[in-house]
Amino acid sequence: MIDLDTAPPPGAERPLRVPWRKLRIAVVAVALSLLGAAAAPPRPRVFPEVTNTGGRGVVAVLLTPEALYTVHHSVDEEVELVARPLVPGGPSWSVQLSLNTMNDLLLTRSGSVLTISDEVSSTVLDAGTGRERWSAPSWASPRVVGNRVLLAGSDDAGSGRLGLADVETGRILWTRPGDASDALLDATGRYLLTLDGGGNVQVRSALDGRPLARRRLDDESIDLRTSIRLVGDRVYVFGTATVTAFHLPGLIPAWPAPGSVLMPSDATTCGDLVCVVGRRGLSALDPVTGTTRWSSPDRMFYAGAVARALDGRNVLLDPATGRVVRRLGRGMVAGGLMLRQDGDAGTQVTDLRTGQVYGSLPGVLPFGCVAAGEYLACSRHGGTVVFRVREAS
Repeated sequence: MIDLDTAPPPGAERPLRVPWRKLRIAVVAVALSLLGAAAAPPRPRVFPEVTNTGGRGVVAVLLTPEALYTVHHSVDEEVELVARPLVPGGPSWSVQLSLNTMNDLLLTRSGSVLTISDEVSSTVLDAGTGRERWSAPSWASPRVVGNRVLLAGSDDAGSGRLGLADVETGRILWTRPGDASDALLDATGRYLLTLDGGGNVQVRSALDGRPLARRRLDDESIDLRTSIRLVGDRVYVFGTATVTAFHLPGLIPAWPAPGSVLMPSDATTCGDLVCVVGRRGLSALDPVTGTTRWSSPDRMFYAGAVARALDGRNVLLDPATGRVVRRLGRGMVAGGLMLRQDGDAGTQVTDLRTGQVYGSLPGVLPFGCVAAGEYLACSRHGGTVVFRVREAS
């Protein structure tokens, strides 16, 4: 029993009495703060670093879902090709190769083989071990063309000789008399387009090497790598201010489009049209007639419906009309991601289609990044670093 007339002993805590009005205000304040916290967007995460080149300068880079392949300067006239794994059991090796680093080096992966090419020849390696998979015959200088290897050289009598080999096995599919300084393989793999030193373009069957058509270009200085494109079933030849289309495989003229594009430099599909990039921007041509359907003078790059202007601003276009569907802002595009510089801290990564911010890449700029599978490889301090930017499916 409690005696209400007796004072509490010294040191005993008195019950805290809070006026109901103040208590109600406090409860409401807490509830509002909780609601605000729930509504606040989650902070973008910092992507984990998977591997890097240790600051070593890089000559060429290839990123795959299993490994990072990089080429580095080595002693004398050799380069070192290094494979760094991104997944357990991924390729892990390094080899020394004799290549001319004065030329541009290109790394490509086709099936189980890795090829490293300069402007003259190619070396085919096993992607898993780094061992040379096969070597070209002594008469030939090999060049990778799609998933085939063009063999060009001279026989014992000094006559020109061409061949085509399977890139994985080195099995020679055919050899025939002929010359070629460069070649392209169409998307279907049926036709091989070659260019010789005299400005002659020839179409051959990729199956057996039979000549199908031949045409001499007016300008002997035309370079197959910079002045000719294979898009669909058309061959597009660039002039100073013209684009001329030829049918495959007969090289029959489809149309000339004089004055349509000033100094054209590239062509690619955009929906049902062909988008050509020139000095005055982007032009979408009808592949049947050559008519210009729409043009965008300030857009100098196009890939996957995304066009970029010289000031770095990106837009999502309707390829049929050229209408701007969404403005994406400044940044670079890599594998469905938009990369934007985030102050001096690094690069912000957002979804290209939705604009959702995924996270940030510390210490790198958004330029020159490449994507493959879950990973994104970017330059940092002269080397290359790989981040995991997507969760494994």
